[in-house]
Amino acid sequence: MSNCTLTHTMDRIKTATPSSLIAVFKCSAPGMLNAVFGATVISQSKIRTDRDLIGVYDGLMDRQVVLDHLRKFVGRAA
Repeated sequence: MSNCTLTHTMDRIKTATPSSLIAVFKCSAPGMLNAVFGATVISQSKIRTDRDLIGVYDGLMDRQVVLDHLRKFVGRAA
């Protein structure tokens, strides 16, 4: 996992394509999220089974909607 601030997570999502999504998970560290490439075998498994998954995003999605959604989870204990 990659612990990221909300800003860094949004930067990663902004450049992600539909074929190379960013999966975002809750993180226990204050002010952080876990953001990883969604296309790896390990990430695909975690997307299917990990209850800490917030969502899977790409740069074509409405940035404000994604930002508003992720803000709800920043720093909440995983």
